[in-house]
Amino acid sequence: MNSKKCLGSLIDSLGSPVNIRETVERIDIFGHVSSENISKVQAVINEFSQMESEGWAISLYDGESSEVSLDSIKDEDITFIVLKPSVGRLFFASSAGFNSSLDEELLTRASEILVLDSFVGFKTQSFRVLPWDGELLTSLPPTEPNSDAIDPRKGVVRDLTGQAVPADPYRWILVGAEGSGETWNAWKNKATKNLATLLVSDVWKEDSLKVSLNGSRKRTFILGDICIEKNAYAQICQAAEWLLVRQDIEARHEVLVRRLAAIVRDPDTGTEVTWLSVLPSILKEALDGARLDHRAYVRSKSADTVKAMAELRKAVGDDVSRIIDRVHRLSTSFVVGLAALATGLGVRLTLLTAKKNNWSTAGTLFCIVVLAITWASIILQRHISSKSLANELRHMRRWHKNVHIALTRSDYKDLALRPILDAVKLYKKTAQFTKHGMWIASFIFLALFIATPHVQQDAQHDTPQQETKVKNTSGAGALPLTSLGIEVKPGTETKITTDNYVIKKEENESEKPIK
Repeated sequence: MNSKKCLGSLIDSLGSPVNIRETVERIDIFGHVSSENISKVQAVINEFSQMESEGWAISLYDGESSEVSLDSIKDEDITFIVLKPSVGRLFFASSAGFNSSLDEELLTRASEILVLDSFVGFKTQSFRVLPWDGELLTSLPPTEPNSDAIDPRKGVVRDLTGQAVPADPYRWILVGAEGSGETWNAWKNKATKNLATLLVSDVWKEDSLKVSLNGSRKRTFILGDICIEKNAYAQICQAAEWLLVRQDIEARHEVLVRRLAAIVRDPDTGTEVTWLSVLPSILKEALDGARLDHRAYVRSKSADTVKAMAELRKAVGDDVSRIIDRVHRLSTSFVVGLAALATGLGVRLTLLTAKKNNWSTAGTLFCIVVLAITWASIILQRHISSKSLANELRHMRRWHKNVHIALTRSDYKDLALRPILDAVKLYKKTAQFTKHGMWIASFIFLALFIATPHVQQDAQHDTPQQETKVKNTSGAGALPLTSLGIEVKPGTETKITTDNYVIKKEENESEKPIK
């Protein structure tokens, strides 16, 4: 015992012997309360009353199983019934109580187990086991069940007893360094026995638990209770970790069992050997061979399997190509939007240069309408395209979960993930550059619409007027310049300027009458 706190102090105050019986949810302590220890018991009861909201409670019963108060106790045997939390953090008052509860289902929801004993703690894939000093602590929230956890009783080992093969093998697999002490040794023996049932084909019970290996010849053994081999647990734990892989646990289990069945030797006539005594001597060789067999099974399959793998890879490649092509089309659509804006700009500037009218309201409205339509169409197209791309990727991800397990990890990355990630990255960059280009193009569009008419008007004012005199010297009446739309009367002179028509005339050329 590490210290004298609360529950530990209570057990020490009862003297010896103290009988403790417990489950995950309750502790029954049988002992004798002397007059000099009543004050210690009272302090413990007071501490329990302060922790009632956390799930702790204590009650006292006499030899006739009647509940009594501490005031009526005078040197007599008392039974203390302690109720304790049983959710995320579990408490045990003895190593024996912990060992007897290891198969309880409540341990699957626990992340920490405290035992009132002196030992070096350890950690499994499900929870950690630590020494406890008896202090009343609060509980922890329960852990959520792992959806990827494997139940070896389903399709791996046929358990006719329904209890011999562990439904939760992860609580028996050690993580990190080994512990020491009575609690650790008891747990290790239990874990060795339970994990050993994963390495057989069938488990059933006759006069005792028996197991069988279904290889080239069927081998039958008694399971046994204790494995005396010192390093047996480490080897069995290593084999269990290699075995518990969801993608191909059936194939791994089959090649391992066949290797074990081929290596194990027949026992001498009239003698019975246990599985726990045979397994440590053959497991290392069998596991090495099973790994080679499994690697060969994955890489070199039958002709039908190779054909199926080729078709599967082609299906994955086609699916990825479809996504990539769609991304490329979406990226091109942004460029089309810019082309539409540039086309509108060119058409409008052409119309402006062909007219001499000043800037009008119609031109401004036209500019606003073109920009609004172009921006709205591109934004809408980008939104719809992005949503469509996200849906395609989500559906593809769901589909890949069911098929990519047949591909190697490197093949899956090269064939599916990397091309899609590159295409999506290109799509995002194109969308960003297009947005910036749209802002720049819109600014230029507006600037040219505003500046072009003013530039044209200033050019008209800056051009000097040229004047040509046309004189009618004939006496035959008015001289019509039908080609110019001007009529010159007899004896008069008409000026023709560039405001009407431009007439080029040499500087040294004298006036000549028009006939």
